[in-house]
Amino acid sequence: MTYRRRILVLPVAAIVILGLVAYKLTRSYPRQAEVVENLADVRPAEPFSAYDPDNKPVRLGAYLGRHRIVLVFFDGGAGIGGDSVLRELRQNYKRLRSSGVIVLAISTALPQTNRKAFEQIGRFPFPVLSDPGLNVHNPWGRVDANGKPIPGLFIIDRAGNVAWKDGKPKPADNAEQTVLRIISAI
Repeated sequence: MTYRRRILVLPVAAIVILGLVAYKLTRSYPRQAEVVENLADVRPAEPFSAYDPDNKPVRLGAYLGRHRIVLVFFDGGAGIGGDSVLRELRQNYKRLRSSGVIVLAISTALPQTNRKAFEQIGRFPFPVLSDPGLNVHNPWGRVDANGKPIPGLFIIDRAGNVAWKDGKPKPADNAEQTVLRIISAI
């Protein structure tokens, strides 16, 4: 009896494997857009650590190599609710997250300023980080010649790479259109 069971193991295993292969090949997956803008010059993303509204550090390295990341530098002076890119990302975050995209937002506003904004407009489903000393803005090229922060959006691929230009990470040419393109590709 045991000899007969041994002989059946191979055909049963083959049927299971063929079934799994057929399932995998016939299953439709959501369209995943590779959103690194300039494939000619991609390099590893500049790592950083910044504080969330609860004064907890958030490291970019915790997400690199595991997720695609939309990194948004926004004007903290205009407030969280005043940024159209953040609003669009907030409204579509469930779709983004379900497709493996992580969003990180950074401004020069202090953590307590962001906390107060959350009391008025509600929490965001993604980390909103503070960089009042421009320690993250500088390596990412988000500071102008006068030392003022510059808004921008970066796409970091799953491997942890981002487009570069002139020795700095290259932001998307049009942040709003890039966000809409990412959302429509999901």
